[in-house]
Amino acid sequence: MNYTRTIFNNIYENIGKKPILVLYGARQVGKTTLAKLIMAKFKNPLYLQGDDPKDALLIEGRSAKELINIVSGHDIVIIDEAQRVKDIGITLKLIADNVEQAKIIATGSSSFELANKVSEPLTGRNRKFYLYPLSIKELVQTYDIHTVKNNLEEYLTFGMYPQIVAAKTRQEKILLIKELSRDYLFKDLFLFGDIRNPFTFEKLVKLLAFRVGSEISYSELAKEVGIGRDTILNYVTLLEQAFIIFRLRPMYTNKTKEINKSHKIYFYDVGIRNALIGNTDSIELRPDKGAIFENFFISEIVKERAYSGRESEINFWRNRQGSEIDLVESSNANKIITAYECKWKESASMPAPFRNSYPQATFTAITTLNIVDRLSSGRG
Repeated sequence: MNYTRTIFNNIYENIGKKPILVLYGARQVGKTTLAKLIMAKFKNPLYLQGDDPKDALLIEGRSAKELINIVSGHDIVIIDEAQRVKDIGITLKLIADNVEQAKIIATGSSSFELANKVSEPLTGRNRKFYLYPLSIKELVQTYDIHTVKNNLEEYLTFGMYPQIVAAKTRQEKILLIKELSRDYLFKDLFLFGDIRNPFTFEKLVKLLAFRVGSEISYSELAKEVGIGRDTILNYVTLLEQAFIIFRLRPMYTNKTKEINKSHKIYFYDVGIRNALIGNTDSIELRPDKGAIFENFFISEIVKERAYSGRESEINFWRNRQGSEIDLVESSNANKIITAYECKWKESASMPAPFRNSYPQATFTAITTLNIVDRLSSGRG
């Protein structure tokens, strides 16, 4: 199934504006499919798979002259899973500097590794893009809004990875999400991330999964996992860089009234989160459905902001008396503020302390009844 990816046109329109376009994203989110759809628009493309030793050796350690001979005549070059190619940053720099009107797309699942290899050599020569699991907006464009609304429970249970969304049966979805969370997602982290104790790392990931939507203490996590606080912070950073989790920081403009140090952690995909804690039960039966729903909506807003390119900040808000809001998006120096509270069924209203502090803010209660409408319309 080829899904309509929101980012397609943006990448296609940027080809040639910089010699190198770098497409980041977790494994299995659809980078290869997207790259091949773009490649199909060209008459004489060259596709190289970094996971294939033969393809990798074709460009590893080559001189500028050799690379010119390899690339010449091709109107676009795709290097998929480019982090697997030794010294890929130097290779891409040589192509960018020596091939006239070079058009290269490099994809990478382990952004921390690929970024380390390309950031310095490619300064000024590349433009970055990020691909996430499917979004509600993309599903509505591929299917229709009624189909998406009818399948909302499945998305909340199994997430939005393309292969899993396309699976026909519940059993197949369960098998695929378990395989993805077990065999694929952490593969590059263990290869490149300097994780010395996989057992403690996996314990941390599960603890984070159980605490989705809650404020976390790195010191408490360190005690529970049995490793140092600095190692916890390092592992959390690696998980962020591999597009598995993201941190949400508090909105903080009033020192005396608002908290400013806590973080909340969410997963880019709730299906991965559910698989990590070993629970793929029907969402209606679950005591953690509120946390799953909150995670799902916030991760969708992350995708929406990234694809639209709008300049804004997203945070959670809580004052010292415990009044809170799940998500606040602000822009233009807080002149534009949109607040969201995620509720499974019942509605909600803007807390009075927040309204008093930010009278310019708009507020929306997100429920299962309006979430698809809000996410399919988008803002950008």
